[in-house]
Amino acid sequence: MTSDAGHRRSRALAAALIVIALACLGLAVFYLTQKTTLLASPPARIQLKHGLLCAALAVLAAIGANILWRRGD
Repeated sequence: MTSDAGHRRSRALAAALIVIALACLGLAVFYLTQKTTLLASPPARIQLKHGLLCAALAVLAAIGANILWRRGD
């Protein structure tokens, strides 16, 4: 594999992780601000654990994207 192919692969994975981070961040905001039973049992309430988990996953995905983006340089 050439260096250019590895560079493109790292950037593509970084872009995918950015999309995942944004999706997780959106879910975190949703879970922390809306009363819901989405992926949880009734009654509808703010899902603190789900929100914090999604926020943590967003941070981890963003860190991974940063590492991969820099590796491509």
